[in-house]
Amino acid sequence: MVKNGHACAVKGLSQQSIFGVEYNNPKFPRLGIEALRFSDLLGRVSPRHFASPQRPGFHLLILFTAGSGDHFLDFRRVRCKAGTLVHARPGQVQQFVLGQKLEADILLFTSEFIFPASSAADGAAFGALVDDIVPEDVTDLRPDALESVVSVLSAIKRAYHKADGSKLSAAILQHLLYAMLLTIAGYYGKSDALSMTDSHRRTFRRFRRAVDAKFAQTRIVEDYAEAIGCSAKSLRRACMMACGSSPKALIEQRLILEAKRLLAHAGPTVEAIAAEVGFSEPTNFVKFFRRHGGMRPLDFRAKFPGARSG
Repeated sequence: MVKNGHACAVKGLSQQSIFGVEYNNPKFPRLGIEALRFSDLLGRVSPRHFASPQRPGFHLLILFTAGSGDHFLDFRRVRCKAGTLVHARPGQVQQFVLGQKLEADILLFTSEFIFPASSAADGAAFGALVDDIVPEDVTDLRPDALESVVSVLSAIKRAYHKADGSKLSAAILQHLLYAMLLTIAGYYGKSDALSMTDSHRRTFRRFRRAVDAKFAQTRIVEDYAEAIGCSAKSLRRACMMACGSSPKALIEQRLILEAKRLLAHAGPTVEAIAAEVGFSEPTNFVKFFRRHGGMRPLDFRAKFPGARSG
């Protein structure tokens, strides 16, 4: 995992911003998964590497195994202890807090490495769950779930340490990662998402990707429907089935999420952030943020319990 100092979260915020992190496996450059201990990750690079919030372009699945302390995920301070499972998704902002007595097993893996299901329908169903596989991105595993997750994770660690860079070892790890994700889904998966039709799953996934790419450019539902090749009515039906929210609400939630990330972790002014998330007038952004975020932008920034505040 290597910080890319030129890859900022939002273009135009090149200083005091959130740095992107590219996936980089030093042992097997072409292998899309790495299994390691938290202490090994911290020892790999200078502590300065972890001094700022980061936005990884890959998944981090972190199972804390000893100690207690904090981890920051987006703008939340997450209290961690043995048995806490954290899933940082591509594009999320996360930060390790140094100087704590915490240990964890970590899986780093790319979205492309996730093994496809045996059928297109099953693959679409599982794909709709991957981004939300851990409730609210963090959970304290129940004893039965912890036992199952540790068992599969141990198998992944053994296979990784025995890996030789061959296609066979990569395939074994793909299957084991898939088993790991299915194990978690078995305890926390959303049954309503599994009941969706294949067409609605594909529509919802394409919509989420489009919103991630264009939320700062447009908040018009019809623009997204046209971009992904469906009607606004079909898009609304897919979103309601997937998560119970309308497309308009999801677009607004994504914009507010990005604004909160930048307010919490980055240095630019409210005016600069407003422009970066698509508002030509800062006052309109402030009104939008108050309506959907529940407070003024500066009030949110002031109350964020950042890593440097202790």
